[in-house]
Amino acid sequence: MARQKKEKPTLVAVPDAFEKDEENGITAMQNAFVWHYTEGACSQTEAARRAGFEFPASAASKMLNGQHFPKVTKAVRLKQEELRQKYAITPEKTGTMLWKVAETAFEDGHYNAAVSAIKELNQLAGLSINRSQNLNINANIDSMNSEDIKSRLQSLLGAEVIEPSEKDV
Repeated sequence: MARQKKEKPTLVAVPDAFEKDEENGITAMQNAFVWHYTEGACSQTEAARRAGFEFPASAASKMLNGQHFPKVTKAVRLKQEELRQKYAITPEKTGTMLWKVAETAFEDGHYNAAVSAIKELNQLAGLSINRSQNLNINANIDSMNSEDIKSRLQSLLGAEVIEPSEKDV
C-alpha cells in the first residue's frame, strides 16, 4: 500500500479566477502565471503548470526570458517590487509593531512581554546598546596571586583596578 502524500499548507489563498490584466497588457493565463510565480511559492515551471500551460517548462522559460513576452516579464518585476515594498522590514514598521505589542501586552497584564517590547524599541531608536566583550585570557589563575591577577586584568582591560572597600568584601 502506497503512502499518501501530505497536503501542503498554502501560504496565500489562490484566487478563484484570473482576469486579463489590461494595465500590463497580459492575458488571463499570463496573469495567473505572474501570480503563481510571485506569490504562489513555487518554481517557474510549477507556476506555468498551475496557470494551465500545456508545456509548462517551455512556457515559463519563454515568459521570463524577456524576449518572447516582455510584458509578462515586466508584470513579474512590478509584482515583485510591490511585494518587496509590502513586506519590507523598515524601522518605522518595526517600531509601530513593537509599540502595539507593548501596549497590548501591558493591557493584558503581560508585563514581561511589554518590557521586552519596550527594550527592543529602545534598541531600535538607539537609546540603549548591548555590549559584550569576550577576552581570550591564556593564564593559569591557579598559579597567580591576587597582585598578579590585578595587574593582568589591568593590562587586558586598560583600566585602573579599584581596591574594594571593607563593606564590599
